Amino acid sequence: MYLYIAGSDQISASQNFNILETIAKKKVEDVMPIAIGHEKEELEAQLEGRRLLDIDFPEGPFGTKEAPATVKSYYDKRIVGCPGGEGKDEHDVVWFWLEKGKSFECSVCTQYFEVS
Repeated sequence: MYLYIAGSDQISASQNFNILETIAKKKVEDVMPIAIGHEKEELEAQLEGRRLLDIDFPEGPFGTKEAPATVKSYYDKRIVGCPGGEGKDEHDVVWFWLEKGKSFECSVCTQYFEVS
């Protein structure tokens, strides 16, 4: 069995497996020198043993004025989407900017949020 790769000669299936195995063995450290932007942030987090996107969900119950839902952020502000409560209290997602030091009330369900 042969595989054709654009711009190259035909290679056998075993040669193809060796190529794929070599690609799979690449580590974060191998691509770090050329990574930029969000990809670099994700790779740096991976090297530190954490996932950058593990901060996406608010903590705690439905946010109230006295006890807002806490949204983690590495930055001073971030975009957050409120889907409402559960069941019949759900609504279309309302997107808004959430800034540290300020709480935000969803205009549809009156849930409060803050950044930690």
